[in-house]
Amino acid sequence: MNQKLLLFFLCFVFYSCNKTSDRIEIFFIPQGAGNNGIVNKYYINIYPKNQQSKKTILDYSLIEKINDSIYSKKAFSPSFQLQSYKQFKIEEREIIETNYKRYYLEDTLVAFYPNNETTYLTFKKDTVHYRTSLKNKDSLSRNIHQSSTMVKDTIIQNKPAKIVEQNTTNITTFGKIFSDTLQLSSRSIYVQDLGLYSSTLITDKDVIERILVEQLLPSEFEKLSNHTIKRVGYIDFDKTIDKDKELAICLPHKLIADYYNGRNDRAGFIGGKGKLKKLVYSKLDTNKLNNESGYLTFRFVINCNGIAGKFITDESADFDYNKKQFSKETIAHLYDILSHVKQWKPVIIRNKNRDSYFYITFILKNGEIQDILP
Repeated sequence: MNQKLLLFFLCFVFYSCNKTSDRIEIFFIPQGAGNNGIVNKYYINIYPKNQQSKKTILDYSLIEKINDSIYSKKAFSPSFQLQSYKQFKIEEREIIETNYKRYYLEDTLVAFYPNNETTYLTFKKDTVHYRTSLKNKDSLSRNIHQSSTMVKDTIIQNKPAKIVEQNTTNITTFGKIFSDTLQLSSRSIYVQDLGLYSSTLITDKDVIERILVEQLLPSEFEKLSNHTIKRVGYIDFDKTIDKDKELAICLPHKLIADYYNGRNDRAGFIGGKGKLKKLVYSKLDTNKLNNESGYLTFRFVINCNGIAGKFITDESADFDYNKKQFSKETIAHLYDILSHVKQWKPVIIRNKNRDSYFYITFILKNGEIQDILP
């Protein structure tokens, strides 16, 4: 009897473990994305193949649970404008799209699925196909054909993860006048409890790299997007580290440009990221990093004369993207280094130097700087 009970118990545990491992929503849906949802914030680095300088923007993705099997995903631009809305259902090891709308300033494209190929993402080895036609009332359409295959399981930040490859053909037409075909290939990593962790997308013109940098509660995202000055990088000068120091700006506070403005004449460090790293390392005292790990972001203003000021650190997180308070000494030391940098260049908009927001993110691991973004 005892042996039978033991066998039954072992079978039950084995079955339960297998069922847990088959819960693919833990890779697609960020932890805590219940009815209220979770917002993933991403840095997007764009590397043009024509060797122009790298561009960095950001976007936000809000995933919400509608019912036991249906989820929605809203994508927002750097200025918090809704760009797209999708609904998904989860069946076995596949994510199936049931609704998709793409929003523009004065237009909306609605998805149709002529061949009923709606599997947008797979976590199995077999290749699946997705096909849709996005249309509006004025004969503008975007036809998308995408194939997806899970490549392998892996480990990221000590969490189970899955790597998926996709090939996409995107054909945009407007009546009989205009047609453009874009071929894309991508490799994405989905991490348990985090959702989409990173991706690399390759087109004929660009390599586009997406990196998860923060997770926000919807209430935090709403507060961020609804400040009175509609700027993606808005900084309250009364809450900065150096609030007692003056920083001359050319135009009123509400006209400070976003960090992604300026196209190829954006604000940044003269000489690029490599020289900035060398400068930081030359002044770095690792003892003052206090064995810290995580993402420490400084946001600040680079004024029209290339002078930095009004530093703030309100976007710090550990490697699980939980908010984290770094030691005061670590923050003070890295602030001291950045605040004494003289080689900043201002953004140029319509041939004029302007004030703009900027940010630097230090990736720290066990008291060492692993990388500096962007």
